[in-house]
Amino acid sequence: MSEARKIFPMDTFVAYLKGDEDASVAEMLGYLTQKDLDDDFAPFAAALSKAWIYEQHPELTKMSKGQVVELGQSVSVAPMPVKAMDEINEVFDKLADYKGTINDQAAEIEDLNQALAAKDGEIAALQAKVKEYEDEKKGQAEELFVTTEARIVEFTGKLEALLQEVEEVKKTGVVVAGVAGAAAPAAGGAAAPGAPAEAAAGDDFGFSGGAEDPFADSNW
Repeated sequence: MSEARKIFPMDTFVAYLKGDEDASVAEMLGYLTQKDLDDDFAPFAAALSKAWIYEQHPELTKMSKGQVVELGQSVSVAPMPVKAMDEINEVFDKLADYKGTINDQAAEIEDLNQALAAKDGEIAALQAKVKEYEDEKKGQAEELFVTTEARIVEFTGKLEALLQEVEEVKKTGVVVAGVAGAAAPAAGGAAAPGAPAEAAAGDDFGFSGGAEDPFADSNW
């Protein structure tokens, strides 16, 4: 069982009433509530126990710090009664639930942050691959453009050379001379090859070789 009462210096009691926090105040607050208090629960315990003290000694609410100090060098403190402790326990149970929920949510948030960081890493890797792919395709397109431009220049040069040769042919008259030579008659007045020989005047139509004319028959 806990002690029935415990003595604390008056300075500790005054500091507690003022809301100051130090080791001696924490010790007195833990004794009043009979709980091991952490930094999250200590402010709630201080407010509840202070309300209980003021309820028991309402004159303290009207006293200054100096007046409280004049009450003595120490103060005898007893743990809070069962009824007050039941109220404190109920509040602390709810606070514990809230704290558990907050811790769970904090853990979930941490997991989500880690998952998000992993996704960010994956996105960064994909973006790097896309950039690499774009750079590669851009380089290939530039290379193709340069190659195509070079081929166009090459073909243009060949076309210009060919046109120049055509112009030279026109100037020398080789094409015209060839056409004229084909139209001129053969030397010596000879008929052109392939022309039919002119039939001798007066020749009869019939078979040669002195044979009898088959068309001379009266039956024809």
